[in-house]
Amino acid sequence: MNRVIRPQFLILFLLISFSCKTNRDSTPQNINKFREDHPQFSSKFETRLKGIFKEKELFGDFIFAVVDENGLAYSFAFNREILNGKESSLDNNSPIYIASGTKSFTGTLLKILEQKKILELNKSLHDYLPQLNYNDSIDTENITIKSLLNHTHGTFSTSMTWKTAFLGYSGKNEELINDLNTDFLLDPSGKFRYSNVGPIIAGMVVENVTGKTWKSEMKDYIFTPLKMENTSANVSDYKLRDIRPSLTVSNEKGVIEKGFYKNDITMHAAGGIISTVNDLSKWLSTNIGEGTVLLNKNSWSELHTSTTSQDREYFTYHRSGYSLGWDVAEYQNEKILTRFGGLAGISFHMSFMPEKKVGVIAFSNDNRAYLLPHLMADYAYNLINTLPADSIFRSEKPKFDKSFERENEIAYPKDSQILTASNDNDKIAGAYQNAENWPAISIDKKDDYYIFNWGILKGKIYKNEENGYFSNLGVLTRDFEITNDTLLTGSLIYKKAKE
Repeated sequence: MNRVIRPQFLILFLLISFSCKTNRDSTPQNINKFREDHPQFSSKFETRLKGIFKEKELFGDFIFAVVDENGLAYSFAFNREILNGKESSLDNNSPIYIASGTKSFTGTLLKILEQKKILELNKSLHDYLPQLNYNDSIDTENITIKSLLNHTHGTFSTSMTWKTAFLGYSGKNEELINDLNTDFLLDPSGKFRYSNVGPIIAGMVVENVTGKTWKSEMKDYIFTPLKMENTSANVSDYKLRDIRPSLTVSNEKGVIEKGFYKNDITMHAAGGIISTVNDLSKWLSTNIGEGTVLLNKNSWSELHTSTTSQDREYFTYHRSGYSLGWDVAEYQNEKILTRFGGLAGISFHMSFMPEKKVGVIAFSNDNRAYLLPHLMADYAYNLINTLPADSIFRSEKPKFDKSFERENEIAYPKDSQILTASNDNDKIAGAYQNAENWPAISIDKKDDYYIFNWGILKGKIYKNEENGYFSNLGVLTRDFEITNDTLLTGSLIYKKAKE
C-alpha cells in the first residue's frame, strides 16, 4: 500500500517502521520505552558485537533480544552478510533450534497438567508408566515425575539417548521403553545428574496419561495460548532451508560442514523445539511476569524455585539449584534463571533475572563461538543494570577467546583422506544390522567415494591412520572398523546383511 509521509512525521515513521519490522508482534511502545530508558544500549551493544565479528572473522548468524514483562524490548540480528552490506534473510522470524531450552517448556507443560489435576508431580513412574520397570531391577515407585524433571531420578540409557538425540528410531515409545528396561545405568544417590533422559521419560508419561503426544500437548497448552504461531516441535513444519543451520568452521578451511541435523523423530521433550525470537519473547515475557494465561502464581513459584541443589560453574554463572526446567544461578550478585542448549555449531541462551524483570535470548551457529551468546548476554545485563559493563566485558572475554581458539585449531579431515572408490573398497558396501536394536548402518557408493549412513545421519567415509575408517556425521564423528562381514563401532557390533 502506497502512502504519502509528511516530512514532520518522517523520523517517527521510520522509528515505528523499524520497530514493527523487528518484531511484528511486539508493541512499538515497549521497544521505544527501552530505548528511552537505555539510550546508549543499542550503540554500545552493537559496536561490541560487530567488533567480535571482525576480530574473529565469524561465519554464521547471531540473533539477540532483550525481553521484559511487557514483551520484546530490543533485538538485533547480525551475520557476515549484514556486516558486508549484503542482503540477508536473517531476522526475528528466522526459525532457530533451541536445543535444551526445550526443557523449560517441558517442565512447564507437566506443571500445567498438574494444575489441571491430570497428573501429580509427586506421584511415581509406577503410577503413570508401569511398563517402564527396568527389568524389575529398580523400584519405580521411588522415581517421581518431579525427579524426572529436576534430574534426580538417577537413571540413564545410552541407546535411548543416542536414538532420540542423533540417530532416530521407530517413533514408538515401546522401543524406547524396551531400551530403558534392558540398557540402563542407575545412580541411587538422588543427586542432581543432568541428562536428556528424565524429560524424555516425562514426555512419555504425558502420552500415557493423556493419550496425546508431548508435541501435541505442547502446542495445545503452551504454543497456542501464547500465540507462538511460528513455534513447533516438528522440523517438517518448516522449510528446511529456512532453519538456521549448524556451522562447523576451522581457521584452516573456513566452513567445513553446514546443515541441520534433526528431523521429526529426533525432536524430543529434552531438546525438540524450533522457534523464533518473536515467539520466544512471548514465552520469556510470560515467565518474567508469571502470566496467568498458563499458570497461577503458586505454580510459577515452583517452576522458578530450586527443587534440588547443585554446585557448578558454567562460564560466568554459579549454579546452585535446578527447578523443573531452569538452572537457578547467580551472576553479578543477581539471581538468574538460565536455560542453554547446543547442537553441533548451534549455541542457544535463554535467561532472566526475576528481581530485575528482564531477560535475554541469544543464538549463534558458528561452532567456534559457542560462548558468544553468554558473553553478549552478560554485556547486555551489565549495561541494563548500570554496572561497569565494558570493564566486566574485558575481564570475561578471555574465556571466550580461549574457547574460540581451541575450536578454531581443531584439525578436520583433508580431502586426501577420503576413501576413494575401487573394486577392493567396494567390498565394504552394503547393509549392516545390530542384534541389540540399534539403528541400521549402510555403506553406499556414490560417484568416486562412499557414504556412511547411520540412522538419520550420513557422511563421507575417510581412511584413518590406524587402518580403519571414520565419518563426519555433522553432529558427531564416528570411527569404525570392518573385518570380513563384521563392522565394529565403539562397543557396537554390526553384521553385514546377506544379499
